Amino acid sequence: MEKRAIVTGYFGYIGNVLTKLLKENDYYVVGIDTDSRSVYDIYDKRNKYVDESFLCDIKSTRTNAILDRFEDATVFHLAASSLLGPSAFDPLLYFNNNTAKTTSLMNNIGKDRRFIFASTAATYAITDIACYEDISFLVPPNNYGLSKLMTEQMIRSCYDKMNWKSVAFRFFNVAGAYEDVGQLPNTPHILNRLIDCYKNSETFIINGNDYMTPDGTCIRDYVHVIDIARAMIHMDNILRQTEFPYFNSYNLGSSKGFSVNQIVNKFQELVGNIKTEIGPRREGDPQYLVANNDKFIRETGFNYLHDDLDYMINSAMEYRKI
Repeated sequence: MEKRAIVTGYFGYIGNVLTKLLKENDYYVVGIDTDSRSVYDIYDKRNKYVDESFLCDIKSTRTNAILDRFEDATVFHLAASSLLGPSAFDPLLYFNNNTAKTTSLMNNIGKDRRFIFASTAATYAITDIACYEDISFLVPPNNYGLSKLMTEQMIRSCYDKMNWKSVAFRFFNVAGAYEDVGQLPNTPHILNRLIDCYKNSETFIINGNDYMTPDGTCIRDYVHVIDIARAMIHMDNILRQTEFPYFNSYNLGSSKGFSVNQIVNKFQELVGNIKTEIGPRREGDPQYLVANNDKFIRETGFNYLHDDLDYMINSAMEYRKI
């Protein structure tokens, strides 16, 4: 029987890579998004990896009809507002888009569903050690992380009553590209910002150099987008063999920490110097955020294939044609 998947937020960076890998793994893929983004001339390209696509809000009656029609499909829920900075200034937008709309989706996906939720490392408290999935670490320092943690807790409260086979994946800093899919220009992820600055001869702003880290800049865990998509498909295959209701939370990260300065220096080694400038800290930005990824590897047998920093940077540059 053909495996089917519904991907919300499929026009996004991770969603597009996920749909490409789902097709390569012989899924029938249905994409839902609210953003046509035709101004970027990418609509046809991003529709290449879905069998059917729908532009509609996940709270809409149209989404409900799609869920009813594909009642045997795994739901990969990636649609979200995901930037730290704006969550400080417009928290209601994040609680509406990330929590309330997911509540609506959960109300309509029905019982006996596989449900894979894209959460975030921003659920973790500010710490100077690698984060593992223990509840004591879960003190989000920003509204984005709080909105995602609230959603995780809702799924945890409902999964057994609804007979869901469900997982929340806490993504760390996703990077890299996969052949013809990757991050669009002018998005705020660090590699994309570096590439934009290089291509446009602009200054790269380092947000703070007074953190209590070896070089004063924030330290992050970078994980290749291919491994993120592979992990979600790997988990879906496990959930398809799971008889009883299930919920778990897993980190997806490389367990390697790199500072902003280290990323900038590595990028400059590959392409040449770019102008940098120290700017103010971003509100809600922790100084250290690195995964302990042992749990997912130990419990599911997953293996990371692309955790080399050079590979992440090179794949992003190839996608952006540097």
